[in-house]
Amino acid sequence: MKSLHIKKIPLLLLLMATMPLCTTVQAQNNTVPYTSSMNGENGETDSTNNQQPAGIVYETGIESDSVLRSRVFSFTATLRTVKIRNMQQPVFDPTGAELFDPANKFDGKYYLGLGALGQVHLSIFPFFSTSHYSPALYSTHFVANPMPVYREFLHRQKYFQTQTPYTELGYGSSTNKDYQIHIVHTQNIMPRWNVAFLYDLVSRDGVYTNSGVTDHILDVSTNYYSKDSRYQLQASVSFNKIQQQENGGVLNDTTCWDYSRRTGVPVNMYSAQNLWRDFQIQIHQSFNTVRQFAYSKPLFDTVATDSIVGYDTIFPKTPHFYNTGVFALDINFEKHRRFFYDNKADSWFYNGTALDTNFFYDSTAHYSLSADLYWTNDAYMEHRWKNPLVLLFGIQPRHDRVQFATQTFSGSAVHEFSLNPFTRASFNLWNLKASINAEETLGNRRIGDYRIDGLLTLLFEKAGALEFSFLSEAQSPDLIYCHNEGYYNWNYSDYKKIKRQQLALDYNIHTPDTVNCILRLFQTHAATTLIGNNIWFNSNMIPTQGDKTGVLLQASIQSHLRLGWFNIRIQEMFQQSSDNDVIRVPLFASKNSMYADFHMFHKALRVQTGLDFRYHTLYNADAWNPVLGTFYRQDNQKVGNYLIADFWIALQVKRASIYLKVNHLNAPLYTLTNQTPSYFSLPHYPMEDLGVFWGLTWKFFD
Repeated sequence: MKSLHIKKIPLLLLLMATMPLCTTVQAQNNTVPYTSSMNGENGETDSTNNQQPAGIVYETGIESDSVLRSRVFSFTATLRTVKIRNMQQPVFDPTGAELFDPANKFDGKYYLGLGALGQVHLSIFPFFSTSHYSPALYSTHFVANPMPVYREFLHRQKYFQTQTPYTELGYGSSTNKDYQIHIVHTQNIMPRWNVAFLYDLVSRDGVYTNSGVTDHILDVSTNYYSKDSRYQLQASVSFNKIQQQENGGVLNDTTCWDYSRRTGVPVNMYSAQNLWRDFQIQIHQSFNTVRQFAYSKPLFDTVATDSIVGYDTIFPKTPHFYNTGVFALDINFEKHRRFFYDNKADSWFYNGTALDTNFFYDSTAHYSLSADLYWTNDAYMEHRWKNPLVLLFGIQPRHDRVQFATQTFSGSAVHEFSLNPFTRASFNLWNLKASINAEETLGNRRIGDYRIDGLLTLLFEKAGALEFSFLSEAQSPDLIYCHNEGYYNWNYSDYKKIKRQQLALDYNIHTPDTVNCILRLFQTHAATTLIGNNIWFNSNMIPTQGDKTGVLLQASIQSHLRLGWFNIRIQEMFQQSSDNDVIRVPLFASKNSMYADFHMFHKALRVQTGLDFRYHTLYNADAWNPVLGTFYRQDNQKVGNYLIADFWIALQVKRASIYLKVNHLNAPLYTLTNQTPSYFSLPHYPMEDLGVFWGLTWKFFD
């Protein structure tokens, strides 16, 4: 049956007409042809012998760096899946936005922080995922996570499969006494058994009084595949320790610029501190009851990302939709704690009540234990046979325990137990893919919580993919999981379920490295989201639930153009909220990078240098409350309408990269023009002035 070709779409024709001619580039020794010598049933030759897929085998001589990179694969274990997806390789392609501060990456997100590296940050382009690979119904502390980059996103690359040990070392510093250490080491101790160690340190003394930060981020992971790949194990241990000094912002927003030294600026809090500790254990096990292949030798299949341990000959000869399938068990244990203490609790953040003593202490601990037991008929490797209808059924028993403690009482606890059934159905035929995912909560105060999402994908030959998605969910507020009650003492049982419905449209083009083309990346996103019964903290620091349904309209464009040595990367975001009480966002936000990328000294040295720009329109951003550990609504100060420019240069010699970045390049313009600075990142938190950052990254394959 021929592939389905969709031609009569005006937008697609316009894009195809305006795209430059793309040519295929010869791969630089990063793959070695490999032909299976295995036979199928009854001694018949396997039909895949004629395909001669490209792969990497052990018998290779002296290898270039490009070949060595192709022997190291990393992947993330997505939710409730028995196949490896989104495999990646180490890259030697630094760009300015990704130097030093991970919150400034071109990843479709835009964050506003407290003015410096490693601190609390607020997303100004909220993203409600409609993918069934997103977090489950219980999203725990990440619902209102004030530090998503350091508590969540730096833990994405957990698992590896390598044919050679791989180590990555990084160090960074700055004139403002910022420090970063990055360590990755992974190796296969057996052909199908890998172990990995990942560690990140982010530390800074702070330019303002009581504004230092120390973030420790640690991951240890392992994954194993049996010789026939029917049994697989993935396990990881993650640990965060994020210690942030809290000065509550500057005492006066207008006079803070009058001080010659930032350490002399009066602040709201001099002895306060927040401490987040996150501990997580994840274990995934699955057993495929359908025999997959006769094992030959380890192979990294560049076509089929779900087959990395061997080359397969399927038994039985003809795959079937009706099969005994794969059984899987995912065990997840999490412990999230936040401590806040202040030795001099005399700031305006404590005006809500009279304290018996100036010392204030507050703590919340959330423990959760869950086990996902599920079955799927997705038993065959997709490059051999794509199941036209994939089904998944499962159930999750879950126990949650939340414990509170302050300086006035030793603590109290809340226990919850629930049973959550879930299901998934995926349809795959020609260039059309569709999936739907559903989940519901039975038991405890969350009874009736649900989530339904769906995705329809149209694949265009050599022209990307068009995706339609929808989401409908109702969730009980997670206030008791996310924020300390302290002396505010709200009653979480009085709140209704938060409801969200979303329709989204995405179009994506990604040009492989083997194709020489001006357009490297093109992504568009448009979404309409209805938010009902939303909860926010008002100016009195009390949770408020709105009785209106707000509409959030969002659109974004992300692109990467390469014209010879000149590169342009853009990320433009447009938003409109129908009700600023329900949700607040800026109308427009933008990230842009223009840089040169060229080689010198007979390609022994690679140079990248350019300028980055960030901007968003003026709006009443939420302010930070250190005592509660959350953002709250305020109407007194607007932030934005200010362009931030950074200059950077990166030098790469073989596997080593050295970078230098001048942050906030345009800050001295205020002094040169005798103007009073007015740049604030968030209310009461000025941006840092001009700073110089530098660092080194070195990759080892041995």
